[in-house]
Amino acid sequence: MTQQQTRLFVVVDPAATHQLALVKALLIAKLGNCQIHAFLCTYEDMQQAGTDTSPGDFKSRVVEEATEWLEQLMQPCRVSGVPYTTQVTWNKEWVDSTIRAVEKSGCNLVIKSSFHHSKARRFFSTTSDYELMHRCACPILFTHQEQEWKTDRMLACLDLVSADPQHMRLNNVIIRDAQAFAKIVGMDLYVACAYTQAIDSEHLPLETHGHDVTRAQLGELYAVKPERVLLRQGNTVETLKAICDEIDPSIVIIGTLARTGIKGKLIGNTAEKLIDIVDADLLTVN
Repeated sequence: MTQQQTRLFVVVDPAATHQLALVKALLIAKLGNCQIHAFLCTYEDMQQAGTDTSPGDFKSRVVEEATEWLEQLMQPCRVSGVPYTTQVTWNKEWVDSTIRAVEKSGCNLVIKSSFHHSKARRFFSTTSDYELMHRCACPILFTHQEQEWKTDRMLACLDLVSADPQHMRLNNVIIRDAQAFAKIVGMDLYVACAYTQAIDSEHLPLETHGHDVTRAQLGELYAVKPERVLLRQGNTVETLKAICDEIDPSIVIIGTLARTGIKGKLIGNTAEKLIDIVDADLLTVN
């Protein structure tokens, strides 16, 4: 993700009268000189076609009406001079259709509206947020609020304890995307790590290694001021939530590693849990 190359893929909600994701995308586009690709997946039961209309004609009419509606939604982009493209597809499985469209679009940031869900709903049903988070290779900004961000702070959450290559790679991706996105939207980047055991510096690319990793070392490593590096001991989710309450970031960036099956549902991951308890917009990368 770079300021010069960022194209925003906006997931338009066909059931919503007000498009939170589109409003936030327009804000980002104007701040970072980005382009918008608005995607709408529509579908209606063929039984609604009646006996006088063929399935093909019914589908064409629905898609045509959806296309006209989408163009109406893009009026603020035209007024603001923000370049955009639109796409309407017909598919009952809209998540699958969205993921395929993202892969073909060349966009490097997906924006989707999100609403807090209870823990029970997350467990017993697969929400669209959960599916996209784990299946989409592109970073996704889940936005809870349409208005401009309340602060100029962005928080990148890292796992500095795990030494396996997958987590180390993910940390690098988080920092890369966080730095790029912070420049696009003009925010100050903070870095946080919650840990339950000591952070071993041996697997980190530091110039000097010792028993304790310092804020100064991490600040130099990630090009962040030491006072913006937050290292806290405690339960990961609870500690990161407390840090969010303390510094009040407008955007939280976190990595997600796919988990499947009952074990995955029981364990979950930090991104899945934070999306329902923080007020900030959540940017997930994998």
